[in-house]
Amino acid sequence: MIEYLIGIALSLLLSSLVGFERESQDKSAGLRTTILITLGATLITIFSLRLVDITKALEVDFDAIRGIAYYLVAIGFVGGGIIHRSGNKTKELKGITTSALLLPMTVIGFFCGIGDYILATIAAFCIYLILKLKHVTIKIETVNKKKRAK
Repeated sequence: MIEYLIGIALSLLLSSLVGFERESQDKSAGLRTTILITLGATLITIFSLRLVDITKALEVDFDAIRGIAYYLVAIGFVGGGIIHRSGNKTKELKGITTSALLLPMTVIGFFCGIGDYILATIAAFCIYLILKLKHVTIKIETVNKKKRAK
């Protein structure tokens, strides 16, 4: 039981780190959405593992991957809902990075649910750093514009 509580706590902590970064950028899936997606993945994983234990005792077969697979499908729908067009003339797509973020955050939740805390932590920090690359890209573009202006 304590392992499940640790997994839930770590899921909340890691998703808060990434969610806060999204929130600070005023993205459509910010702190609360990221936490809920990751926590949901952790909970469905824990639920599936517990159900496997219960069905073994009852001598009934249960496929634990089904709950996880269905959760991934649901995340696809949520991600699709985040993507939208901006403006009538530009037809620029918005929300693609935020939508793409949901899948790895879901997998981080799965890792927390199965007790693989080190991999979950490494993955969350990698995602956080990848999201921070936008700031590096902006600085590079600014430097390039200044060079071209000379």
